[in-house]
Amino acid sequence: MKIVASHQLDPAAVDYLQEQGFELTIANSPDPSSYIDQLKTADAFILRVGVCDASIIEQCPNLKVIGRTGVGYDNVDVQCAAKHGIPVVITPGANSRSVAEHAVGLMFACAKNMKEADCELRKGNWLIRDAGKAVELAGRKVGIIGVGAIGKLVAQLCSAIGMECFGYSHSHNRAKVEAAGCAYCENLDDMLSECDVITLHVPLKGNTRHLLGAREISLMKKNAILINTSRGAVVDEQALADALNANRIAAAGIDVFSTEPITMDNPLLRAKNIVLTPHNAALTKEALRNMCVDCAKGCAAICQGEKWPHVVDPSAYEASSKCRK
Repeated sequence: MKIVASHQLDPAAVDYLQEQGFELTIANSPDPSSYIDQLKTADAFILRVGVCDASIIEQCPNLKVIGRTGVGYDNVDVQCAAKHGIPVVITPGANSRSVAEHAVGLMFACAKNMKEADCELRKGNWLIRDAGKAVELAGRKVGIIGVGAIGKLVAQLCSAIGMECFGYSHSHNRAKVEAAGCAYCENLDDMLSECDVITLHVPLKGNTRHLLGAREISLMKKNAILINTSRGAVVDEQALADALNANRIAAAGIDVFSTEPITMDNPLLRAKNIVLTPHNAALTKEALRNMCVDCAKGCAAICQGEKWPHVVDPSAYEASSKCRK
């Protein structure tokens, strides 16, 4: 069987696929249309970077599974895939620790004013040490929006440094929030107005696009910090840039953007008091290995006729059976 991957996989994943007898092709391109001829004969497609929409899926009659090295799937047309009996594999938990640590790292960078201190020191400004902007995180309230695997780990890390954790679930699942070690917030507006740090850990769906817009950001404290390691479009980037430039909130740490790679007209590039990273929260050596191996195992299992549990829409299995009939 043949597997095509958009980009290089961890050696452990490559070894696993070869041991299972798969022929692996690495495209090294974020544009599946540029290697569509290879995809047309592929049994599996592992998408690390890029978009797999209906126009791609419908040209691949042999495709049995699409794999995502991560938990985000907004770059795959899951509905179209399911209609064609193609499960979309994700890797929950594989990068949770890395993303959670990155989120907390951004909290520290913002709270300690590290970006400005570094930039000014490189200019010879030793007196930046007296800016008086740095604060301690211990004793402050952190609002965690989304308490899945990543949000739960963020709560553990924040609790360990003495922060008071509050959780918000879009499905209003109180038990899940409390199981994550957070005090339950029924109302998002209340969380935004009461917490010192807001950190986002939700998927991008119709009801989470611009979850934090101008109105929501206006509810935040003037000394608040906003962290986003989920998906860029969960936040209205222009509204956030406006709030930062007007000193309506203290700082932001952002790892994800509405368009990736980021375009030079993105307003966050010109905002002040913001720390930006290039969507690399999940790209530690450990997370990359875990994501690639888990994805490879899931794709191989489905190609071999098994029902892998970690798929976005399990109805694809039923559609697949009907397609084969």
